[in-house]
Amino acid sequence: MRKLIINSRIKLSVALLTIASLAVSCSDFLDTPPEDVFSDENFWTSENNVKTFSWLNYNTFNGYGNNTGITADFYFHASATGLIDDNLAMNTFINFPTTANATNANWNEYYTLIRRCNLMLERVPNTPMDQVKKNHYIGVAKFFRAHTYFRLAQQFGNVPYTDMYLAQSDINVYKPALERAEVINNVIKDLEEAIPMLLNIDDSNVTVNKYTAYALLSRVCLSEGTYRKYNLSQNGDTYLQKAKEASLAVMNNNSFKLNADWKSLYNSVELLGNTEVILTKRYIRGVLGNSVQSYTNTSTTQNGLTKFAAESYVTTNGLPIKQAGNDQYLGDNNIANTFANRDPRFAKAFSTAEYAYSDKPTGNGLSSITGYVIQLYNNPNTTGTEVTTGGQNQIDAPIFTLSEVYLNYAEACAELGTVTNADLNLSINKVRTRAGIATLTTDGTNATVGGVQINDPQRTSALELISGVVNPIIWEIRRERRIEFMSWTTMRKEDLMRWKKGDYLDTNANPDVALGAKITDLIGSGSKTKVNAEGYVIPYATGVSRVFVSPKNYFSAIPTNDISLYAAEGIELKQNPGW
Repeated sequence: MRKLIINSRIKLSVALLTIASLAVSCSDFLDTPPEDVFSDENFWTSENNVKTFSWLNYNTFNGYGNNTGITADFYFHASATGLIDDNLAMNTFINFPTTANATNANWNEYYTLIRRCNLMLERVPNTPMDQVKKNHYIGVAKFFRAHTYFRLAQQFGNVPYTDMYLAQSDINVYKPALERAEVINNVIKDLEEAIPMLLNIDDSNVTVNKYTAYALLSRVCLSEGTYRKYNLSQNGDTYLQKAKEASLAVMNNNSFKLNADWKSLYNSVELLGNTEVILTKRYIRGVLGNSVQSYTNTSTTQNGLTKFAAESYVTTNGLPIKQAGNDQYLGDNNIANTFANRDPRFAKAFSTAEYAYSDKPTGNGLSSITGYVIQLYNNPNTTGTEVTTGGQNQIDAPIFTLSEVYLNYAEACAELGTVTNADLNLSINKVRTRAGIATLTTDGTNATVGGVQINDPQRTSALELISGVVNPIIWEIRRERRIEFMSWTTMRKEDLMRWKKGDYLDTNANPDVALGAKITDLIGSGSKTKVNAEGYVIPYATGVSRVFVSPKNYFSAIPTNDISLYAAEGIELKQNPGW
């Protein structure tokens, strides 16, 4: 089936490009097309054509990037979109944009996709095909429209909204932006309408089905509930309850199970049919590749783990490393001690053999901006150009996973203030057991492991006081989410924004976000790799800093070209605060 789908995509690519152009531009100027070319008038005639048209929607999932591109959801950062997180330090310093740009690639891409979805929703009801399949593809269009508006609202806040396929001359093309909260309500409405229409399974886990929509609904509602609570000081319980229920719909489906090995989510050549992966982006030799393995297996200086992130890994007894009396933690004066007795995911993601930096690369010539060498994506069964050449790496990328749904459920319960030990055992403790660390218990507020109450000094630090301290069980669930998705850069950035923790990205408020491994041998050594007085790697030039400005940096700027375009039509498209 894999080859059939790919061959069909190649054969119909010209047709798709033709129809896609109709979806984003006025077609009135077109004359009658040749008989062997599809147009909007002759395309919507079969289920196969509808299915083929829907394939274009999946390009919106970046995964590990496309071919040599590094616009991705994992590991890479993109300065143009403000994608910066606190887990990984880029090999070159990235700061937030200071002025509004004329254009924004995401803005353009997302509205193109929304127009395509609206075209599907208008045409599919009149396409001759089985009603069950017709309903399914209506659900697919609603899913992608919801997903895209969700990302628009996350990045830009209040945005223009339309749920109709409009001619360019239609007066409704230019309307004032809809309030972000209303956009999200429409997203939820789309998903709730899509769920009963979607098939339970369609092409395994490589295309959208009912449970993909439940997973997205879980993500959206958790995001909105916590955003309202922490950013707006509003009650988000209605959304948190929806997140809990949507998560349960996936968790109660016995066909989904965690993989035995956490790392296999991120280094598998084939995720088709993987029981933990609800939706995957597939990479296939000769059709589509990525560059994440080559980037982390060549002489290019790697993005590196920050000190701030490294210290979030607990010891195997489940206790934070800075908790008083935790004798499992041996300190970080050398690499052996740093990784000793720690959450096994730490050693699966990063090399325990040696730190590597500009003056001392590994035997394979690898080096890292912070000393920590990532090995999460390494697959011992891949060789040659599949590892070393950009655009030819073939490991598949997870898009929605059962592990995320488990942690969505646990967080929703904790935020609702109703979390029980039974809830933890249904969700987060399955993730922790798979990882190899002690499971949690709670009284609804506190968190305990092995009869010892967790008391992490970091939870009440000056950094946390900036925007507010959370209770211990929420803190530990957030930690688990961070570790489980350590290289999932888009997810981490989105989490920080909804929790109102932008201060984590500020190098003045949080100096540890701009430090790396502790390499005491470098103190006073004259190495090109600089360290501070304690021996922690300083990855960037002296004086380089990043300031997180609130509320400005919680949203990207509305592209100024679009503001001007709306103004020419007599409509004010307001810029976001601070820009």
